[in-house]
Amino acid sequence: MKTFFITSIFIFCSFLTFGQTGTISGTVTDGETGEPLPFCNVFISNTTVATTTDFDGNYLLENVPEGEFEVGFSFIGYQAQQKAASIRPGSKLTFSISLMPLVQDLTDVEIKASRDRAWERELRKFKSYFLGNDEMAAQCEILNPWVIDFPDDNKNNDFKAIAYQPIEIENKALGYLLTFDLKAFQFTPSYYIISGATRFSDLDAPDEKTKSEWESRRLDTYLKSPANMFRAMIINQHNQEGFFLYGDKVGGSESRNLRSDVFANELGKSVVPYQPENLVQAGRRPGEYRILMKGRIEIHYEKGYSTVNTYKDAPYPISWLEVNGNYVQVNSNGMILNQKDVIFSGDMDKSKISKLLPLDYQPNLTGRNNVQLAKDAYSMQERVYLHTDRSFYYSGDQVLFKAYFNYARPEMKRVLSNILYVELISSERDMILQKKFKIENGQAIGDITLPDTLNHKNYYLRAYTQWNRNYGPDAFYVQPLPVVSPFDRISGEVEKSEPTEIQVKFSPSKISLGKREKISVELAVQDQNGTPLASNLSIAVRDGYFAPDLTSKTSIQEVLGIQEIPPHITTEKFTYDLERSWNVTGRFYNEKGKPSASPFTVYFNNFEGMLEMESDKDGNFTLEEMEFYGPMEFAFIATDRKGKAFGNFELVESLNPPFYVPEHLQLPKISTVSTPIFSGLNDEANMIPLEQVTVEKEKEQGASRAIYGTADYIVTADKLNRNGSIMDLLMSLRAQVPGMSMNTNMEIRIRGGATSASLSMEPLVMINGTIMPSTPGVRAADNIASINPNDIDRIEVVSRTSSMMGDLGRNGVIAVYTKQGFNQSSLLGGTPGLVSMIIDGFGIPTNFMPFDHDNTEEVLELDQRVTLYWNPYVVTDSESGKFTFEFFSNDSEGPKIIEVEGLSIDGKPIRATYLLPFGQ
Repeated sequence: MKTFFITSIFIFCSFLTFGQTGTISGTVTDGETGEPLPFCNVFISNTTVATTTDFDGNYLLENVPEGEFEVGFSFIGYQAQQKAASIRPGSKLTFSISLMPLVQDLTDVEIKASRDRAWERELRKFKSYFLGNDEMAAQCEILNPWVIDFPDDNKNNDFKAIAYQPIEIENKALGYLLTFDLKAFQFTPSYYIISGATRFSDLDAPDEKTKSEWESRRLDTYLKSPANMFRAMIINQHNQEGFFLYGDKVGGSESRNLRSDVFANELGKSVVPYQPENLVQAGRRPGEYRILMKGRIEIHYEKGYSTVNTYKDAPYPISWLEVNGNYVQVNSNGMILNQKDVIFSGDMDKSKISKLLPLDYQPNLTGRNNVQLAKDAYSMQERVYLHTDRSFYYSGDQVLFKAYFNYARPEMKRVLSNILYVELISSERDMILQKKFKIENGQAIGDITLPDTLNHKNYYLRAYTQWNRNYGPDAFYVQPLPVVSPFDRISGEVEKSEPTEIQVKFSPSKISLGKREKISVELAVQDQNGTPLASNLSIAVRDGYFAPDLTSKTSIQEVLGIQEIPPHITTEKFTYDLERSWNVTGRFYNEKGKPSASPFTVYFNNFEGMLEMESDKDGNFTLEEMEFYGPMEFAFIATDRKGKAFGNFELVESLNPPFYVPEHLQLPKISTVSTPIFSGLNDEANMIPLEQVTVEKEKEQGASRAIYGTADYIVTADKLNRNGSIMDLLMSLRAQVPGMSMNTNMEIRIRGGATSASLSMEPLVMINGTIMPSTPGVRAADNIASINPNDIDRIEVVSRTSSMMGDLGRNGVIAVYTKQGFNQSSLLGGTPGLVSMIIDGFGIPTNFMPFDHDNTEEVLELDQRVTLYWNPYVVTDSESGKFTFEFFSNDSEGPKIIEVEGLSIDGKPIRATYLLPFGQ
């Protein structure tokens, strides 16, 4: 995870409460001569409330809102000043002030003549730090740059600037002319300071279209700002505005650098929803509020998109907030009072002068507050579509997918389903696999591993939520999913889906590809007028020889289309509830085999945790809000008054919905040939290494019950070299496990095969039943080296894909058991009444690892990867609409097919393909 340096910005030095008003009047004179200064600017700092003095130096500010603020005075050639003021309802203040001439009174020509190229370089840096470096900053111009100067000893890591007179900025993005009296400016790698007083004036719009664009940008800038977040928090509407707050979990990872880049994995582990009591309190005076912000607060703005993603599954702006004193003081508009105590980092810290709004800006929020969402059958529709990396697969392959959701009312996605079910179903309508995935921000990312024992050719992939079931079978997502061997061929014509309205333009660095060549591809998402679009995409690149377009699937625009619902169908008639959390139900039976009420204990996570529960009179119980990934073992036990275990437990399986095949889906024709599509395979028997056939003798000790099933090899302690290094231990293990290999980086391989070369090929490591970390940078050898070799009792090896372990077991399992560790067999088998069951949790999103021929010591004899690139975390923004990615070709002479699917920021479907031909 990227490290964010804490920064601070001190711009708003004043505050207004927009209620009762007063007046301020006075005279402005020359501090040396006492002569009146006509046309001097007088304004309420950081607002549009302003006037100028008359010929006698007099001024009058009327309708000044009550509150505490600063009155600013500025005049060309004089030192600007600010005076603190406090307005009470109906009060009349008088401020007469004398301005002193500037000591350095240079003409514009003299100042410009003294500027050299070094100054121009410094000015470019200043503009970037001061205005920003995005599209809005590009529409800002400093009209009098000659008033800005820089110290001679300026450094890049401690950049400073001064201004002899107020800086005039024309902001054509928001339609303001700013006069900024710069008091302090400093920029360092760890913080920056911009301090000053600002006068805002509206620019004259050349036409109504420009005026409308300014109003739209002002509102958009405000809606994603801290001011809107705090305003919405006052009325408890911040979630509806898209702001979701999280705090660090006590006992969780203290450093963000130690966290994973998947937010779903961190929620509940290192961060928790921030829901303090008494969040909003009344302030010191009417119209002021104090908001409790204790500790480091993580802010997710889910109505925006960001190209710099802190988490892969959170493609929206993320910020952090820390407050000295734990309270943010704001007005009813959300503008911050105690700005110096509030420190932002992340996205909200990027806002510079180009996004500055006046304190008296009044957003048009008509209809946004206190809106009750209509919860009828139409409004609560949610439609799901799966983008898979391919249209058909080979036995044992991994199906990678990203699920996109469309909602009849996008603002309701937070109150609809949180769980997606993905199933593999045979053409005979038998359920083969079912996995659950968490829905985060209207999307879910995951995979399923196809068992290498599948004996049919045609299957279906189905995806749905429990809420979908209320809308009938047409609300389910279904696509054909052929699963073939290298000796099978698919034939038939494919119906080309209609292109989407949104265009995707591809710009590859090469017009054709040779073998094992690296290529860079830039894509740009645009609407029909060529305007760049923010979008949320997934990209798949596959080999056109191994995986051509041979099967049809329903287009994304058809699947995600919202349907009309007849008026007589209401949510009161729905059978299936919204599934916001995952609950597991079960039943307890007494010693007579009858359901009954009884207290009992549930142990989980290798007996590290426990729950005390009780079944009702019908024996029913519920494990509520289950939140874990992958398979986990649960042990249930009920005891009588004498402490003796009795009775039995079972889980109540929910009924799966009947399988319905949409009429338009056609299964392809599959025929068998004598020549395999992959090189190096003479017949199907050659697909299994010969030494893996003689394994029956090694299974004699496989009596222990393990969640990965029966081990293929069991190596006892007496056959291991435990007195040397981890290398010696692994070498002795390799001698006992046919097919196991290890490269110079100590990366372990158990299962071979070209189709898995694109992913991490290391096996899963378990120690005494506990699943060890399997993330980039953590090798299987590192996990094994974490224990004392002399404590090892045995090592069990699963050399096949362990379907029970899901994606974690795709490359086999190495299970290490220690002498002092928990013995599954003795505990589970020796305690009467203890019932152990494996419950499969949520699917874990896989990190696809493209094979890099330039940076690997593992040279593939044959590179026959089918999927060359898969990235479900692609985000483009409105400024450029672009994204660039790289991949290596394989040894096939077939074309490479790039497929892009997803949604624009406003929910419009996107689909595009591009073909890169093979060429030497």
